[in-house]
Amino acid sequence: MRLAFAVVGFVTALVCASNLAGQQSGLFPRIVTPKQTTSLDFREDSQGFQAVSQCRVSVQDGRLLVESTGHDPYIVRPMNLPGDEFEVAIRLRTTVAGNGSIYWTTGKSPTWGEDKARHFSLNSDGQWHTYVYRIQTPGGLRGLRIDPGTSPGICEIESIRLTELETCPVTIASLDTTSEAVCVHLQNEKDEAVEVQLGEESVVVPAKGTADVVRRLSNKHPLEVLTLDLRFPKFAAALRHPVVVYHDNVPAEWATLADTGNQDLVVELAARENVLRIRRGERTLVVLAPVVALGDPNTPGLIAKVPELQAVPLPHGVHVKGDGVQGDIFWENGELFMILDGTEEGSEIEGPVVRAFGSLEQGVFAGLEYLGKGEKSSSTLDIETEEHIRYAPDRLKVTMPLMAFVTDRGSFGLTWNDMGLQPIYATPNVFDGTEEHRMSLRGRKIEARLRVASGPIEDMILWATKRHGLPPLPEQPRSESEQLALCLWALTDGPIRNEQGWGHCVEPNWARRFHVDMVSTIWRLSGKLVETPTLVPGGGHLSDDSAWFLTGRAADWLQMTRNQVTGLIAQQQPDGSFRYHGQYQKGHYEDTASGYCARPAAVLLEYAKLTGDKLALSAGLKTLDYMKRFRVPRGAQTWELSLHTPDILASAHLVSAYIRGYELTGRQDYLDEARRWALSGIPFVYLWAEQPVMLYATIPVFGATNWRAPNWMGLPVQWCGLVYAYALTELAPYDNTLDWRHLAEGILIAGEQMQVPREEGDYAGLLPDSFHLRYQRRQGPFINPCALALLRLAIKGQPHRLCVAIGDRHRVVAPFPVKIEGDHAVVQGQAGLAYQMVVDGERIVTVNSQGEDHISLE
Repeated sequence: MRLAFAVVGFVTALVCASNLAGQQSGLFPRIVTPKQTTSLDFREDSQGFQAVSQCRVSVQDGRLLVESTGHDPYIVRPMNLPGDEFEVAIRLRTTVAGNGSIYWTTGKSPTWGEDKARHFSLNSDGQWHTYVYRIQTPGGLRGLRIDPGTSPGICEIESIRLTELETCPVTIASLDTTSEAVCVHLQNEKDEAVEVQLGEESVVVPAKGTADVVRRLSNKHPLEVLTLDLRFPKFAAALRHPVVVYHDNVPAEWATLADTGNQDLVVELAARENVLRIRRGERTLVVLAPVVALGDPNTPGLIAKVPELQAVPLPHGVHVKGDGVQGDIFWENGELFMILDGTEEGSEIEGPVVRAFGSLEQGVFAGLEYLGKGEKSSSTLDIETEEHIRYAPDRLKVTMPLMAFVTDRGSFGLTWNDMGLQPIYATPNVFDGTEEHRMSLRGRKIEARLRVASGPIEDMILWATKRHGLPPLPEQPRSESEQLALCLWALTDGPIRNEQGWGHCVEPNWARRFHVDMVSTIWRLSGKLVETPTLVPGGGHLSDDSAWFLTGRAADWLQMTRNQVTGLIAQQQPDGSFRYHGQYQKGHYEDTASGYCARPAAVLLEYAKLTGDKLALSAGLKTLDYMKRFRVPRGAQTWELSLHTPDILASAHLVSAYIRGYELTGRQDYLDEARRWALSGIPFVYLWAEQPVMLYATIPVFGATNWRAPNWMGLPVQWCGLVYAYALTELAPYDNTLDWRHLAEGILIAGEQMQVPREEGDYAGLLPDSFHLRYQRRQGPFINPCALALLRLAIKGQPHRLCVAIGDRHRVVAPFPVKIEGDHAVVQGQAGLAYQMVVDGERIVTVNSQGEDHISLE
């Protein structure tokens, strides 16, 4: 949902559906007036609608009956209506729970896609409901598609109304608010001037120009509401926008709420003003302003009314009550616990409206934002389409109940229990045009906790995770033996393999090659070694180089990895960093990022661990020390995403790199960094679910490919999560901050749920690149299952990649578990199988295994 005004006047009838305000294309909506309406009813025929996917259509008693036979039904009708914007109103009824959608094509964009789509929750009570949406149709409306649900059943459509809209070219570009006044910046996109009236004043906004309107503030109360009423005479309509401003220096009747246990920290309530503030000494850290209010019925983030409150003391807290609202507030161990209710039937409340003060150091809105110093929410740095506006997003894009800010005055985190609530997050506060950092919740009843502390954003992530606890593991879609057999079938019998090898993905445009990860995985799962004329590195998102050692090619592996490390050291800058130069630097404030440095650091240190190479160790540690400056996991996927984009893959590489550094040096600061970056990945993981496959699904990045599409927020890409989960298994033996192994297995099971089941044909066992949560739909390309198999083996504690043993004088790498006893390597091999070992990073030893092999290292 997007920031919008409440629309008044005759337009009210037009936007009576509450979700319409969420479809605006910018921060502030434009006035629209209705023109011609085209009505489609079904008294005689289907009006040209045809069943295209997983459904049947018929006409009965003047209604279009759509009988869904699967999980992705839709009907399509060609259209030929002029106009650049329409309101679509669909009246239907169904008893099938799920989600519906409309898609459309236009004269200027004739293909179907998510860039021209609206999604909504279906009311399954069997009663008639009207679903209303505004759509943009540059070049005219050319096609209409209706998706009547995501499961089998009957949907009845009574009518469809399409109303062409005329849009006022003048909009509010932004607000600037000081303690004295509110300045409204108006912008006109039309080639002729437009008159705007505000109260008794009138201003003409020039063609293709701008104009400002200023309204003075009274400063009579700590919380002041100034309502802007803008009228557009030519369009016979108006916009109403309430600006809510907090004045910290205006006197009020403050009463101390509770003993905080901290002499410097004061929690006080001005009930009549509907304000609660927390200060340290004389410095205000954060306010709840208002504590609770009646929300604008159309737009989260806008306040309809701020009532005065009356306060009644409670043990450790206070009960507040006002016109249409009530609530209880308690102070518990450094946290405000609030239970807020609306007392007017059918109305929604908004609260607590948290306003944090100070310069922004970090910010998190789980699933949508991971901000660094001075950054703004809903920016276009990672996504440039209208979807960059995510102040009040689709709830399905929120991965866990957490919004947080860290400023130079403290850290502030808000969490809640009911994921049906609408969270709102804005820094700076664009709703009121002020500089503070705003977060709030919208709903009928709100239970929330606000934590006030000091420390980095990762502390808030940990607090929220522990407060709710990691959810129980999802149900496994099949037994472990069936799971590994499915992965094996995909690699040995499925179409991802041909006589030239395996593709990374199954689609024919992915070249088939003899990837080492596929050969190693087949051997791990079956005990059988596939003969190949050659080997090439990689293939899976988690690597297993064992096949190099099982096929007599350990020398090739050693030379290949040595060359890779030599190349990385040559690229490394004197300060330990790695610098990016390319098209995806756009949007970032520098030419490096945490994820961009972490991947080569992990490679360098893995090589140092396996071979003992001192140059690789020194280079890797230099990068670890350099990376301590970073605060946001980002920049790990610069093949299609901005260096700036927050990224769970960056979290994964950072954890792996620092764990390797800790293993090699024993330095506690490296383990601390590994823990910090492990916490940074949690906001990318769904820790709640309202769909069968959703819990522990992972969002790859908070941005879009090429800044446009796909928008990955709300669209899980589980292979990225699998890499993160594996890094957590590396951290788990050394740290018990959380049950990292439980989190990793949850992510793994979500991937196994997404995996194509055996009964669904040739793609069985493959992992979809992405998974549509609302439709529960697998989306290609379809990826090999090596990472799924490797992570499952790792979770079970079984061998899954090269093993290394490090003694006082020797270091041994082998494809089997190995340990050093005196001057011998003891390898738990496979009788009858020849394999190779690399000793001290240089010497290659070939072994004809007897089962348990004792090999002299002298």
